[in-house]
Amino acid sequence: MHIAQLAPPTYNQVTKYNLAQLQPRIFELLKQAEFIALDAEFTGLGTNPGATRVGDIQERYRNLCKLARTHALIAFGLSIFINGAVKADESRDREHSYTVHNFNFSMLNETDYSVSPKSMIFLAENGLDLNQWILEGIPYTGGDRLVNEGGRDNPNGIMRSIFKRIMTQRAPVVVHNGFLDLVFLYHSFYASLPPQLSTFVADLSDMFPGGLYDTKYVSDYVTRERSSFLAYLFRKYERHNIRAKDGIEPTGNQVYSTFDVQPRLELPALHDNQEATIPRTKSSKSSTPYCENYALHGVCKMNMRCGLSHDLDLILDAEEQQDSRKRKRRKRNNGTTDRDGADGGDHDTVENGASGSSEAGGGNGPSRDAESRTSEQSATATRTVENAAPRGEKFHSAYFDAFMTGAVFSHQMDQHQPERIESQAKNKVYLIGKSIPLIVEKSAFAKFSPEHERLRVL
Repeated sequence: MHIAQLAPPTYNQVTKYNLAQLQPRIFELLKQAEFIALDAEFTGLGTNPGATRVGDIQERYRNLCKLARTHALIAFGLSIFINGAVKADESRDREHSYTVHNFNFSMLNETDYSVSPKSMIFLAENGLDLNQWILEGIPYTGGDRLVNEGGRDNPNGIMRSIFKRIMTQRAPVVVHNGFLDLVFLYHSFYASLPPQLSTFVADLSDMFPGGLYDTKYVSDYVTRERSSFLAYLFRKYERHNIRAKDGIEPTGNQVYSTFDVQPRLELPALHDNQEATIPRTKSSKSSTPYCENYALHGVCKMNMRCGLSHDLDLILDAEEQQDSRKRKRRKRNNGTTDRDGADGGDHDTVENGASGSSEAGGGNGPSRDAESRTSEQSATATRTVENAAPRGEKFHSAYFDAFMTGAVFSHQMDQHQPERIESQAKNKVYLIGKSIPLIVEKSAFAKFSPEHERLRVL
């Protein structure tokens, strides 16, 4: 049974023209937060992206610091998840309801910085309005807070105050593959990056008392999903929530989440912006096979030139059909595992119309590592234009990634018990190419950075 896609979430576009007016509203919402999801978009990964994935973690951190100092934050996504009203009917024990407010901050660095053409092309192809970014972006300067940065209406000071308020709420802060995001956000809104990783980790452990959670780490090492890129997890769990709410087997009796995404806040100076155009999928049936590399990693190095489908519904339908066939074979064999599914793992190859995708081996299009960060949404699989991405696959934004991250986190908490997620994933940040996470915990030998020592008492 095909599950229709929900409408795209609304959001507040925050620019230099409405930032000051939105600040008190954001503060009030943060006070009510059950958890907070963050995302960052930036101007590239430098001339040597491999430097951000070197094996030595201290060296990797130094490379990430250099990247944050030489590049710029383009957008900051903030999604605030607030516990919804408790219902009086029988669904109250199964439904976790959230009220959600989404914010997309356009950021414009006031210092000189480097730009990766591939990253900017990718973002422009996926919805970034370059004119709006340049003309309306919120001016900011990274590093330590300037003595003469102005009063309460100064954009740089306002952004730092919002970030400080996120820190002080004692609510869980959620990211997806968030090591680089945290480095950029620390540098952009808090202080100069300390030279030692141990100092940076010590600062983070004190900055976020509610705990840091990385949904990619959870999906790879706690819940062990078949794929763990963000758009895949979001669409898979969206389908689960719809089925569970409607009582459709096999998820009909399971806990599920619902999200009451709020409309834009009414402010006189709030500029209108168009919502992401993500048409609802009418059918996942198509003679076009899906891209297996995209199905595994969420990226495809062919990008817009790929002749295969990046339709998440097509991929998920194929996975569900394979799982269904496995269950039926097991029943026919009186509970014994058939030869095709002997390992019972989640990483079995799913049947596809293609004999193999020619682009297998990784991608280099997004302004993110080759494993995860894309928020392209599903659309009909039929391709009619060779040199343009389908409309439903053409969107990428900080607010949408933040919203998807929060929605994924809520599902992980629903299905795997909050106590388990907290004990196995709290303050553990995913590290690309490593089987262990970055543990955000101050060691007995580490010290806070001097700037953090100063800021924590303000």
